[in-house]
Parts: sequence; C-alpha cells; structure tokens
Amino acid sequence: MLNPLWLDTFKMLVETGNFTRTAEQRFMTQPGVSQHIKKLEDACGCALLIRLGKGVELTEQGQRVYDYALSLSKHEQALIESLKFDAPYEGKCVIGCSGALAQRLYPVLVELQVTHPRLSIHLEVAPNRTILNNIQASSLELGIVTQQPDEELFSSEKIGHESLGLILPKDTPYEAIDDTLLALGLINHPDAMHYLKLYFSHSGEQALMQLDPSRLPQRGYINQLSQILLPVSKGLGFTVLPIKVLDSFADAANSLTIYPARHDVTEPLYFVKTPHRSLPLRYQKIQSLIVEALESS
Repeated sequence: MLNPLWLDTFKMLVETGNFTRTAEQRFMTQPGVSQHIKKLEDACGCALLIRLGKGVELTEQGQRVYDYALSLSKHEQALIESLKFDAPYEGKCVIGCSGALAQRLYPVLVELQVTHPRLSIHLEVAPNRTILNNIQASSLELGIVTQQPDEELFSSEKIGHESLGLILPKDTPYEAIDDTLLALGLINHPDAMHYLKLYFSHSGEQALMQLDPSRLPQRGYINQLSQILLPVSKGLGFTVLPIKVLDSFADAANSLTIYPARHDVTEPLYFVKTPHRSLPLRYQKIQSLIVEALESS
C-alpha cells in the first residue's frame, strides 16, 4: 500500500506546481517534500514527474498516480460525509417479528413509507430464536420477540403484550372443555405447542391446567398464518393463536368462537437489538408507530 502521506504531498505538488508552496501548505521543508516524492517514486518503481525550473510536469505514470491520489481523496471525503448522514426519513430499516405481528404492523409501516418514500422498510417474519440469531449476525437491526433475551447478549425494552385465544369452531360447547379439545383435535402450526402450554397454564381453568398438550390428537398442520383458521372454521379442529389474527380472517364472527377462559392469557412483547448500539434516527419513528399500533389494538 502506498504511503498516504507521500500521496498527499505528491497531490499537493501537482496542484501547486511548486516545491516551495507545497512545503508551506504541508508545513514541511522543501527537502522534506523532495524526500516524500523520492520515496513515492521508489515505491512505484518509476519516475512520476519531471522538474522544470521551479515547476514540475507529470510523466504518464505520474498522471496515473495523481488520478489515484485524487480518487482516494474523494472517497475519503465521501466516507466522512456518509458518517454524518442520519436522516430520520431516509435509508434502509430491517425489522423482524412474528407473522401475527406482521399482519398488524406492516400496513402501518407501508403508510409511513408512502409518506416518506426514501425509507426502505424490510420486514422479516421469523420465530423468536431466528430473530435473535439474525440480530447477532447483524442481518437484523431491530426485532420484536415474546421472551426477554439474555441481557448480556441483547438490549431489550418491553413495549406491550399480545393476547392469546383458544379458537374453536362456531357453536362449540364450552362445558368439559378438556374433553371437547380431545374430541376436536388440534390444527397444529409452528407456534402451537408453545401457545398451548402458555394458555393451559395461565387460563385459570383447572381442566386445561391438567391437560397435557402432547395428548391432543392432531387433525392437521399448516405453517401459513393466513390459513391456520380455515380448517378450524370448517369444524375440523381447534387452535391457539394471538386473538388479533381473527381480524384478518373473513367471516370469523360467523364461523369461529374464542373460549372464555377465567383469565386473559397474554405474551409480553420486547424490542430487541444489539447491546450498547444506538439505532439510526430513522428507527425512532418506526418504533413509536409500532408502540402506538400495539396500544391502539
């Protein structure tokens, strides 16, 4: 790598055309300028300029080295300017959350991008573990998860909660709910077992607390969030999901019902990011909109 000090001296000499003025502007002696030029020529293995009295003329190789030094200077200035850039409504934002949250949040984020088209919003739907892994790998900058992660590895902030519902076909009887679920069978999905264990243990229903989720017969499996409620609406089974998922299911009121447990069952929601790192300004509005959307729903 060519010494940047030698290149700066060479560039200054070309632009001033004079050893004396170069020495003054570089706060050097003229012999010091000559020494920089000699060392640069030795490093390049060729003569870079021809001395003409008090002036200089570039050789062909010298012109190439000058163009290179000019390019380095421009790139350095561009880098410095880019480090100052932190506009609140411009740039790429990469966020990860569950599919259920994405259904609620993505329309809000799209409206923000319509208002500020220089924003580029990337929403990744993934489970908790994948979100945390991607944050550690720096492919996600901000995630929303339902379990507070290790404080030594992540910075987290509680932002709300998500209500879970035991969702049954319409007109399913609520009596002897454990027997009803065993008879119906589960419409399984990637988060079903996690939701079932949480729901059964926090619903305040003795029959559910004593029911082992692994005993439930499976009537089907689907990993597409928008389709999980379809077999339930046809009477083929039951499932557990965030209640807000029903808002996007057509005719939910006429084909589905939510079991009225003694206690509401909720999951906490946390913003998660890399520890000790401040997110760019453009994330501030996104975070505030997400919190508003969660509070209003």
